[in-house]
Amino acid sequence: MVRSGKSVKPARNGELQEELTRGLKHLRAVVHEVGDNYILRREGEIEALIANLSSVPPGRLRTVANDLLRDLHGLKLKPEKGRLKDLKALDRLIGALAERIMMAQDSGKAPRKKSTVKKP
Repeated sequence: MVRSGKSVKPARNGELQEELTRGLKHLRAVVHEVGDNYILRREGEIEALIANLSSVPPGRLRTVANDLLRDLHGLKLKPEKGRLKDLKALDRLIGALAERIMMAQDSGKAPRKKSTVKKP
């Protein structure tokens, strides 16, 4: 909380402790809300990856599957510790998987032919 430059009568220790307690309880609720929203967003991204896999051509899927599986199996986490390091690893992995799956989808499309009509 930011206070103006006006001189304020010092609060009593009990009042300060109560204000700090309220602030810390609010912080705890915010941490919980941010965590829940993070989880929901990442779960949604993973569900989108699952849906995108169905549009990868079978031949291309065989080509990229081993790399994708190696990345998934290579993830080393310690969830019980709740480390930021683990969240960063999850972010990197989900991003890398999304990029590879999108590239696999795009590479399965036939390239567009250039027009043979010359522009004046």
